[in-house]
Amino acid sequence: MARTIDMYFMLGMPVVKRGPAYTAIRLAEQMNRDDVHCRVFASINRWPKSDISVPVTTGYILNENLTNRLPHRIAGRFTYPLAEKRLVKAIKAKGGRPLVYGWGEISLALAHRLKDEGIPVVREKVNCGKYVAKTILDDAYGRLGVTPGHSITPALVEKEREELHLADAIFCPSPMVAKSLVAIGLPEERLIPTSYGWEPARFTGTDKALEPVDGPTFLFVGFACVRKGAHILLEAWKRAGIKGRLVLVGDIEPIIAERYADVLARPDVSYMKFTPNVGALYRSADWFIFPTLEEGGPQVTYEAAGNRVPAIVSEMGAGAFTRDGVDGHVVRSDDPDAWAEVIARLGPDRDTREHFAQNALEHSADFIWERVGERRRAALVERFG
Repeated sequence: MARTIDMYFMLGMPVVKRGPAYTAIRLAEQMNRDDVHCRVFASINRWPKSDISVPVTTGYILNENLTNRLPHRIAGRFTYPLAEKRLVKAIKAKGGRPLVYGWGEISLALAHRLKDEGIPVVREKVNCGKYVAKTILDDAYGRLGVTPGHSITPALVEKEREELHLADAIFCPSPMVAKSLVAIGLPEERLIPTSYGWEPARFTGTDKALEPVDGPTFLFVGFACVRKGAHILLEAWKRAGIKGRLVLVGDIEPIIAERYADVLARPDVSYMKFTPNVGALYRSADWFIFPTLEEGGPQVTYEAAGNRVPAIVSEMGAGAFTRDGVDGHVVRSDDPDAWAEVIARLGPDRDTREHFAQNALEHSADFIWERVGERRRAALVERFG
């Protein structure tokens, strides 16, 4: 008879309603069923407790409201180690055969302690392994002739390598993530293929944020930086020479703003800060475009599909979702000319756009958080139940 798994999520980040922490909470909620009991531990919780259906234990020392007003880089120095201690204490108090699920950075001390005590550890590799990510980004910044704008040091690469080799299993949200871990010597049998998902309730409504224009609208959502391929996109847009509109939503990395000021100033290019009503922007778009160089499983691709917007993406941007020639187009190149050709060819092609859009919408139904959580839970029960 399968045993009940007591799963302890250890988040190496504050709990907020965005990014990897949002994903972790949504998955914990969906995996929390009769055969898997989930509990979350984190340094700080800045997500209203009433909106979370699983228990969250933090490392608060002082007044909670006071702690939340401090920047995490300061408060986290004290609250994160305490959250780890409370996780270990909770495991000892509960007994049984627990499972620790590590999200983001966890301390090497905790990883070794869990290994020594025989407690199974599953890690979530949100993005590619740091060794591969550093290689990709160093090359990209080098081509631009600037100092790499990332914080991945050789020491961090080695620390992650050691952490991951201590794990009993690792969830990989895309084939590219799995490939990056094989590159640092992790055995394939320890890797669990999975995906991320999306939340339809965040995209209710029919309003559109943008007025129609003559020609297709291409939408990019996220930090417009070198890692996300913003330089490739802006150069490709300049070379494509089509009638239409490119819309970027999110902050822009300084080197991108500087190098491509001429493109960003064009009347057929607009950009804005991130907006909570991103659904209205998806509904205004004909194509979602994402030439990202390094990723895990970009949720924006799932969200675009759920809003009936097909994607033109890199292999990294495709993640575990976009099927080339079915619900989008995968560009297997970082050459701006290749992207310009696809933009010019697919942009005005309404028939292909409609075919991809319908397929993407139907495909997205299998990636709502509930179904993603079911598949992950089944994988854990099969391995550790």
